[in-house]
Amino acid sequence: MRTLVGSRIRERREARGLRQAELARMAGISPSYLNLIEHNRRGIAGRVLIALAAALDSDVAELREGGDRDLQAALRTAATDDGSDAEIDRLGELIGRFPGWARLIAAQQRRLDRLEHGLEALSDQLAHDPFLAESLHEMLSSVTAIHATAGILMQAGAMEPLQQRRFQANIHEESSRLSDLSRAMVNHFDQLSEGGHAAATPMDEVEAFLSRHKFHFPDLEVVGADAVADLIANADDLQSQSGRHLARDVLVQYHEDASLMPLAEFVAAAQDCDFATSSLARRFRVPVDAVFRRLAFLPIGDGLPEFGLIACDGTGAVMLRKPLPGFALPRYGAACALWPLYQALNQPHVPIAALLETPDERRFSAEALAAYGVPGAPGAPVAIRSTMLFHAARRDPDKAGATSRRAVGLSCRICPRPDCDARREPSIHG
Repeated sequence: MRTLVGSRIRERREARGLRQAELARMAGISPSYLNLIEHNRRGIAGRVLIALAAALDSDVAELREGGDRDLQAALRTAATDDGSDAEIDRLGELIGRFPGWARLIAAQQRRLDRLEHGLEALSDQLAHDPFLAESLHEMLSSVTAIHATAGILMQAGAMEPLQQRRFQANIHEESSRLSDLSRAMVNHFDQLSEGGHAAATPMDEVEAFLSRHKFHFPDLEVVGADAVADLIANADDLQSQSGRHLARDVLVQYHEDASLMPLAEFVAAAQDCDFATSSLARRFRVPVDAVFRRLAFLPIGDGLPEFGLIACDGTGAVMLRKPLPGFALPRYGAACALWPLYQALNQPHVPIAALLETPDERRFSAEALAAYGVPGAPGAPVAIRSTMLFHAARRDPDKAGATSRRAVGLSCRICPRPDCDARREPSIHG
């Protein structure tokens, strides 16, 4: 994919109202050279790029990458629609020249994904809704009874008044029952559709709730479990009963982790051991996956690295997700099979570490651990859950030691890697 640094420089120059000659003078280069750069006919790096970034009051990384890698991932997803002939190799040009349109396309694609997933969830709910199935069965029984009784009255001719009133009473009773069933079904559908909120599923509601709080809840650090009910009650994001139930589970787990690993003590210990999860687990005598959660839910800032997190059950269904810039997590559908998250499911209670390299050459340190839950009755299956913690790699990858390095993607459909043994389906990149 072409990285059109020149296009970004031109966009920012025009936004600041500068002429080419003025910017060239500020950067210490000739106007003709700047013109070639802006039209992407000359490469740029080093001193010139730094000078231009300073003149434009921009960050060098922002000019080089445009802050658009997540946007590129969203646009690739939009291009996965069947029959699309979008020019994948020109995404950089689209973002560089028309950033507003690019963001609009990405936002519309995210909304389309939510609507489609919501429709699938609603269809599945209707197909397996016990109330709906029972109500339809009762309605059919009432309609059949009314039809049969009316047929008897039509064909019987002369009939004793007492017998006739009995049949009429049957029709009245069944029609009243049918009316009540109809009202109950209307109310049921109203409850399914009330709110009109953007979240398609309860898990979407929980993600919106956690994102709004930036995955940190100070009240649970100091007040305790009593704050859980208040947080749930005041959360406009949690529209459904299922969403509130899932959020409550997350918050209760958060409070338990905070009780075992007090914030100030945990942060100090984490900085002392350079955020080594195994050391922290031994220090606080907690499972490693509890340390994963605690790190992912730390407050942003104060020099702390930002951690991402994803957890899934034994089927691979995502149960908790916290994405990071540059490392997107799929909202719906399967992720990359090469993530340690899934490898850990085959090696329960064995920590797995890897240096992950994304298709755009970003590197993330990742650790994963799968653990069984509390056993139930003898002979009953025990649920397993896998958790993966990740963050932007801070060390030189050539000095990563025993940490294995692997090339990964987001999902097969939008991954450009041509020779991948784990690929499930063809890529839109051809």
